[in-house]
Amino acid sequence: MKFILLAFSILILFSCATSVKENVEDYSKITLTMDTVVVDSGDDIINLKYGIWTNTLSEDNKFLYLWNTGERTMDKINLEALRLEKKIPFEREGPNGVGDYVSWMSFLHENEVLLAGFGTLLNFDMEGKKIRDLDLGKVTFGKVNLEAGDGFDRNPIPIEKGDVIYGYLGNGINGTWTFVKANFKENRLTKIELPGINELPDYKILLEGDNINSSASPERVLKKAGDRIIISSSAYSTLYVLNLNNDSVYQANYTPKLSPKQKKGGYPEKVESVERFREVMAEIDAEINFQAPVWDEQNRKFYRFSFETLPTDIYKGPLFISAHQRPISKVYLSILDENLNLLGETLLDIKQVPNTVFVRDGQIWSYVNVKDELGFVRMSIKYE
Repeated sequence: MKFILLAFSILILFSCATSVKENVEDYSKITLTMDTVVVDSGDDIINLKYGIWTNTLSEDNKFLYLWNTGERTMDKINLEALRLEKKIPFEREGPNGVGDYVSWMSFLHENEVLLAGFGTLLNFDMEGKKIRDLDLGKVTFGKVNLEAGDGFDRNPIPIEKGDVIYGYLGNGINGTWTFVKANFKENRLTKIELPGINELPDYKILLEGDNINSSASPERVLKKAGDRIIISSSAYSTLYVLNLNNDSVYQANYTPKLSPKQKKGGYPEKVESVERFREVMAEIDAEINFQAPVWDEQNRKFYRFSFETLPTDIYKGPLFISAHQRPISKVYLSILDENLNLLGETLLDIKQVPNTVFVRDGQIWSYVNVKDELGFVRMSIKYE
């Protein structure tokens, strides 16, 4: 039996560049308290070989579901009790087969989850029984047919039990993505324009070399906050807000005081060698990188981390590496009000970027591997 571990507790006082006040809270000074807890896995093992890359939270943030590729199980983590509650087995083949690979997953409601495979969307109940199997290559949206290999990027937002999905739809090989609303019940696909998006420093780098074709682009993340979807990019601070009641979209623009507000842009659109691809990506990652803002329902605020990496020699490992996996030079925390106005920001005295961030009971949680056990750093913020 493994016991919950309180690994450390740190009290840090930060000074911000801004001095914006709201009510009695002074956002020019932030007191940040951190501790680390470890999940009790009992007699089982939570496989962290790939981190917690494929995961989803219950709507009330009480449970975290992790997809275990090696065992083909969905591990249900009770975040209140900090224990592994159960492992839900799935079949690889047959009428309840999930296939060889799950690229992302999304909690639909307490009895159902949506899993994405190669060009498929699969609805399962919480016992591993398949409810619906949707082959995207066979879906016809009016006169629009999807191309072979098309699918949703990693974090689309399903509503109405998965009958409607908002997200970036396209092809990861050529890097072609379009933000859409897909209504599978009515077979209707609607492209949603993001105002002013062409003026921001987006990029797509195609690698077209001998025996290899691939692409890289900024990480685009969707987060649901009440009846809104917040759309962010790792390349700039600007956010987009989609109202789920009428599908209207507007741009929320703020300017950080401690860091650049966006990447420089002007990168090559195509390279012909793996070495040049690695070089360009290292240069891009050394610039500012923005994570998605996370919503704190209790305190009615958004928290957003951003960071810069150290210039290094060309990375020799896997071709694709996330920016946060590189040596880190600076990590920032920005605090935004519920309308995404900047309240305050600070430079954090840490060299590891918070990973898989969410908020529970007013605390910021971030995944950490503690000696191959599932752990979380919990951050509590107070204002003087």
